[in-house]
Amino acid sequence: MDCAVEQTTIENRLGRTGGLAALCGSSLCPPDLPTFALPILSRSGALLSLLLQDGTVDLELTSAVVALDPGLALGTLQLANLERNGDGEIWQLPLAVVAAGCDRLLAMVNSALRVESSYDCGTGARFRQLYLRGVERACIAEWLTHVLGAGSPMPAYVAGLLSGLPRMASLADAKSPELLRCEMEILPGARCSAGAAPLGRMAGCTPLAASVLLADRVLELPGREITESSPQLQKLAASPLWEAWDSCRMQDRCRLLMQGEKLGRWVAANAPRLSPWDFMARLHRRKSWE
Repeated sequence: MDCAVEQTTIENRLGRTGGLAALCGSSLCPPDLPTFALPILSRSGALLSLLLQDGTVDLELTSAVVALDPGLALGTLQLANLERNGDGEIWQLPLAVVAAGCDRLLAMVNSALRVESSYDCGTGARFRQLYLRGVERACIAEWLTHVLGAGSPMPAYVAGLLSGLPRMASLADAKSPELLRCEMEILPGARCSAGAAPLGRMAGCTPLAASVLLADRVLELPGREITESSPQLQKLAASPLWEAWDSCRMQDRCRLLMQGEKLGRWVAANAPRLSPWDFMARLHRRKSWE
């Protein structure tokens, strides 16, 4: 995820002195927490706790941790948008970290269930699989949005990361679908609009939703066995998801899909083993995975 945001915007949110650390312990951080929560990864919880307890919080490092854990990202976005009261939506993860504040983020981390220790082995493994798939989908959606010119890559990353939310919530057995839909209203509209498109409905999608759905289908391609003449690739390249880019030739679509599949494999191999900030740096260098 590209964590760059306009400097003046960050300064307006933080003030020109003190930065994110200035929010810690202030009246801007009441102890209220998200009403709907997913478990978080143990590594993410440990890293975020260390970063937020530091005297000077590094926004880039903190945002990288949040960006690689759907549970943390969901909670952070909820905290950032709980009290907006129509004052716009926050979907950029760096700004969401700022708006949530240190105290509330730490309280959320301390109260969150852990994927590895709060569930049986089978359920924990399924959570890890869904979370990693979310990161893969997010990275591919962000990249496709960038190369196809479908808008800002950042909301595409967030949409890809959290578009598996219904399945994650079902696994957590947290709440009924009706309550989940109500509470999703406090999340950014860009994410919800992308996630709201049923997986079977490909026509009439917004470019954002189409990039997320394309990314999801890329992950279903048969890996290194795929070639430009493969029926699965040809079918995806001819799908209605390309309506927004109908001038893109079939050959170029196939090439992009194959690159996206390669990116997905790189993410799957490296996201679990690299530190979040190292992963993000290598991801956006592109030569690491091309």
